[in-house]
Amino acid sequence: MSGLAYLKKAVIGCSHILCRLPEKPGRTLAAALGLAAWQAWHGERRRIENSVDRIYFRMHRQPPRPVNEIVRRAFLHFSLVTYELLRFPVLNSSLLEQRVILQGRDVIDRELQKGRGVILVLPHIGNWEILGAAIVQAGYPLNSFYLAQKEDEIGGLLDHFRTYSGIILHDRDRGGIKALRALKNGEILGMIGDQDGSRNGVYMNFLGHWVSMPAGPANWSLKTGASVLPLYSLRQGFSPVFTAAFLPPVEEDLAESYNQRVIARTVAVARWMEELILQHPDQYLWFYDRFRPRHESWLAAEKHKNGQMYHGVPRYGS
Repeated sequence: MSGLAYLKKAVIGCSHILCRLPEKPGRTLAAALGLAAWQAWHGERRRIENSVDRIYFRMHRQPPRPVNEIVRRAFLHFSLVTYELLRFPVLNSSLLEQRVILQGRDVIDRELQKGRGVILVLPHIGNWEILGAAIVQAGYPLNSFYLAQKEDEIGGLLDHFRTYSGIILHDRDRGGIKALRALKNGEILGMIGDQDGSRNGVYMNFLGHWVSMPAGPANWSLKTGASVLPLYSLRQGFSPVFTAAFLPPVEEDLAESYNQRVIARTVAVARWMEELILQHPDQYLWFYDRFRPRHESWLAAEKHKNGQMYHGVPRYGS
């Protein structure tokens, strides 16, 4: 058995224990561990502080609180997120209804009535895992993608706990047809909008960095006629309660070409996510190095070949 396999077994065992302990001392322990990690993990703390400071400088914005305090609160928040994920096996409808306050349900209800499905797009902020479970508990047919975990035990761990959420999960590489069918049946497809978009994404400036943003939400909406609704959840203080909101759909764009429409929708979602992250940086997932260069050699080759990629103007990678 590999080291990661042992880790998976240990984490699931820890989950069994936490599910049997009273929640209040468990949350206190999780918070203490988060603060301990913030104090002890010097390299990661400095990396995140530098990243946050650079973003606000490039965006010409003042952070809502000192950068070191933002990072301390982020460690604490995501320690609680981890604890909440480990307790997924004991989630029930009563708890979810109390802890996730869904706002804007009239917005999603109105879009679902059109019968063309709805694409929910959200960033890694708040607790997106418990948010998905709360949407299902509220009676909405929610589909989402997962990345088939052949060698990645950490990803496999996430998939293990997601099975308790009630979300209908589709393999990102092989489940496209089923997800497409769900949209055509008027269901909901949830998609993360701030992860790496690969070489087929929309290249653009996001939080002061030139990155590839996922073109999936725009592509799927244009091909199916589904509405694209921004969605987020935010923790209230350091409590287990989250406020979540379905926002009005991304407006129809009037660009002439298909690629231009993909770019316009992706940029609109990205600009909304930027503002949300800048206002609530202590709940954003800085632990994933979103801004590490990933496609530099390919971008250079494309620019040399036909000038397709350069900073400043969003470009569709495909």
